[in-house]
Amino acid sequence: MKLRSQILSILIISGLLPLALAFAYAIWYSSNITSELALNAAEQKLETASEKLSAYFDSRLAEVEMISHHPLVVSMNFPAMRPYLLETLALKQAHYEKFIIGRKDGSFHNTAGGNPYVNMLRTFNDKQKDAKPKNIRKRDYWQYTVGENNLNIHRLYVSNPMISYTTEVKQVVVTSSIHNSNGNVIGLIGGSLPWGKIQNIIYSLRIELENYFSGLARLALISKDGTYWYHWEADKIIHLAKDEKGNFILGKNGEKQTIATTLKNSEIEEIRTSTNSILTGNTSIISSTHNNELVHHIFKPISTSGYILQLTVPDSVLSAPMWNLLNVLSIIFIITILVAFTLTYYISKKMTSPLLKFTSAVKEADNGELNNINIESTTNEFVNLFSVFNKMVNTIKNRDNLLAQSEERFSLAMRGANDGLWDWDMQTDEVYYSHRWKQMLGYEDNELENNLSTWEKLVHQNDLEKAKINIKDYIEGTVPIYEQELRMRHKEGHFVSILSRGFILRDESTGKPSRMIGTHLDITTRKKYEEELNELNINLENRVKERTSELENLNDELITAKNLAEHANKTKSLFLANMSHEIRTPMNGIIGLTDLTLRTELNKQQREYLENLKVSSNTLLNILNDILDFSKIEAGKLEIELNTFDLNTVIENIISIYNVKAVQSDIKLNLNLSESVGKYVIGDPARINQILSNLLNNALKFTSHGEINIRIERNDLSDFVTFSISDTGIGIPKDIQNKLFDSFTQADSSTSRRYGGTGLGLAICKHLTEMMNGEIKLVSKEGKGSTFSFTISLPKSSEHINSSVQPVQMTQEGLHKSDILDNKNVLLAEDVVVNQLVAKEVLSQAGLNVDITCNGEEAVEMAKRNQYDLIIMDVQMPVMDGYQATRLIRKLDNYKLVPIIAMTANAMVSDQDKCIDAGMNGHIAKPIDTNNVISNLEQYFQ
Repeated sequence: MKLRSQILSILIISGLLPLALAFAYAIWYSSNITSELALNAAEQKLETASEKLSAYFDSRLAEVEMISHHPLVVSMNFPAMRPYLLETLALKQAHYEKFIIGRKDGSFHNTAGGNPYVNMLRTFNDKQKDAKPKNIRKRDYWQYTVGENNLNIHRLYVSNPMISYTTEVKQVVVTSSIHNSNGNVIGLIGGSLPWGKIQNIIYSLRIELENYFSGLARLALISKDGTYWYHWEADKIIHLAKDEKGNFILGKNGEKQTIATTLKNSEIEEIRTSTNSILTGNTSIISSTHNNELVHHIFKPISTSGYILQLTVPDSVLSAPMWNLLNVLSIIFIITILVAFTLTYYISKKMTSPLLKFTSAVKEADNGELNNINIESTTNEFVNLFSVFNKMVNTIKNRDNLLAQSEERFSLAMRGANDGLWDWDMQTDEVYYSHRWKQMLGYEDNELENNLSTWEKLVHQNDLEKAKINIKDYIEGTVPIYEQELRMRHKEGHFVSILSRGFILRDESTGKPSRMIGTHLDITTRKKYEEELNELNINLENRVKERTSELENLNDELITAKNLAEHANKTKSLFLANMSHEIRTPMNGIIGLTDLTLRTELNKQQREYLENLKVSSNTLLNILNDILDFSKIEAGKLEIELNTFDLNTVIENIISIYNVKAVQSDIKLNLNLSESVGKYVIGDPARINQILSNLLNNALKFTSHGEINIRIERNDLSDFVTFSISDTGIGIPKDIQNKLFDSFTQADSSTSRRYGGTGLGLAICKHLTEMMNGEIKLVSKEGKGSTFSFTISLPKSSEHINSSVQPVQMTQEGLHKSDILDNKNVLLAEDVVVNQLVAKEVLSQAGLNVDITCNGEEAVEMAKRNQYDLIIMDVQMPVMDGYQATRLIRKLDNYKLVPIIAMTANAMVSDQDKCIDAGMNGHIAKPIDTNNVISNLEQYFQ
């Protein structure tokens, strides 16, 4: 009874008392950890919301970065890239309102429109010719990607949200810098994200968070400067200020004012004082008291954009799980106390008798007698305890057997591994050396003493000191392992390479090292192989150096060849420029005088001779123009314009021209123009005319009888239109077709002799179609005719052509007077008498008053004495050339805005650029087209 009472008391004190203390601690700990976990959960929820927004911006940035590398975008030729941007916009219309192309000077284009008079730049009035361009230099996205990007780094940026002053619509621009082939920043590509899309994402995140926090959580979006762009209280969201009548409130400079709530003017003092820390990401949680309630404000930056999400949630919402937990713990504690007390009483009653039997068995085990307890004779309460005791006894017996087997296996393993074993007693310096250890050095067991000095005598003297230092460092814990290579003297006198490894055993009571056990491995053969491999590596390195030297010499030869090729290309360009100038100068007189003579009274034979002369002159001029276009293509300066035009009119004009030639050759010319193509399209009518003229001219040239079919149709519902010209002519051999679009290539030499041509026409057609996002193809069979087809991008347009400029009409009697140019004074600087005659006649018949000078110096003096409305300047003149004369005239106060037009035989791309650089307004190439020269001059007086 006494033992049972004692056991009961002990169980109550040792069981129930710790349980009560544990419960009290659990309540205290749970209240702290639950609040912390709830706050962490809220922070993690906001982190997830931030990552969703960041992923959205990541996707948009990846898209604009991919667009920035497109060749059309890198060209910075907006008319050329606009169809590509519009196509991309159509595919991504769920994400973008428009695309923006920004330039280094801050001017910009966008897909929403542009001013056709200034290369589609956005201006303050896109329908006005002299409208002032808009500028984005003050935009943060321009500053980051272009303005401040002095190191030419490829930068991606998400702008601060902006409010449109006209529509009050908010937008965000994701931008990527654009780099040329040299890696220099040349502009930016921006995608305008509709604020509604971003607001929908934030709204969905808000609903998700409110549902998670029982509808009591609130979400806000803060920009990089701390302004609220989304808030659960609508009046705190940034907006344009209006007066009571709904009119915008303007500032001193006339700009529209905004009303904004920022972190710095927050009504919560803790947020105001921590604004800078929040914006830099150093503060994530701020707690404050609002209406006598503790409220937590959690801030998480959106990594991609630099914006910040704010989650505001009351502490009562976060603490709710804690109080639920405390209620559950209280119920569990009461039940546990009742069950524990009942079990304690029952156990104390049942365990008294078996304890004596168990105590006796433990004493026997302590004396070394491992006997099992008879489970059948004991009570049920101790069956498990006695079973465990019996298992423990059996386990000890088994371990003794296993230990003996393990020692035997270890001995066999050491013998199989061929390692030598050593065991150093660090207290006595006695060392056990295994039989294999001694065999490695040629000794038997009885030939070496088992002490530390034996090892010291056998180790090579050059390795001994280093070996002792390594052992010392390992013992002191400076290095984590002991492993080293050393040489030991063999009984026969030579040295053996040994890999020595070991580990320390420490005294359990003091922790000091007591023994060190390790192994020796003979690595003599391995060391030999390593030395041979090292020698091979050295030989290989020498061979690599020799080969590198040979490649460097070869590289020098390649550089020399490259320089020679560049010099040859410059020589070719110079030759083309000189040839073009020397031929165009007399051609100007020939064509001009022919046109003027044809407008006089002539007999039939004279008119026939002159018309044949004009045809021959125009043929030579077409060859010159092909060479000029090819030169532009090679220089990369041939541009494609994008205008709205009437495709039907263009086709009708071409057909009317070539139908005359077809009738003369007894060839039928058929046209099939599909209605699906549309009347008004967007493209470059001049280049389309050039391609069709070239292909039709070839078809007529190589077709002696039969017909020519022209078919034009739109590819399904796309922006692409296919033109095909089929003839019944001589056809093209199959082995020639693949290289027919190469420069200066014709079917064979006999073709050139019989039909003429330079071999540049098809090469130019191929380049033009590719510049219009298309391709050109050929299907032909020798003797059966050919079909040339090209496909280009020609989007339909709902706009109508509105042009007030009408070309001057020519008649046989002469030029009609130009109402725009009539009675204006023009100075003509031209040194060739024939060209003076042609130009004066054309200008005079148009109503201009013409003064003539033959060199640049006289032109400057005449400009000083007289006031001219227009100056037409030749480039190559004696005494002073046109470039120098133009620069001097531009310095005169009354000639800052007077049009100065180059009329020169220098018609290469570089010549046109040189004229503009000198201060001229435009360039007219000789020979002049008397039908168009006046209309070209009229544009400078619109």
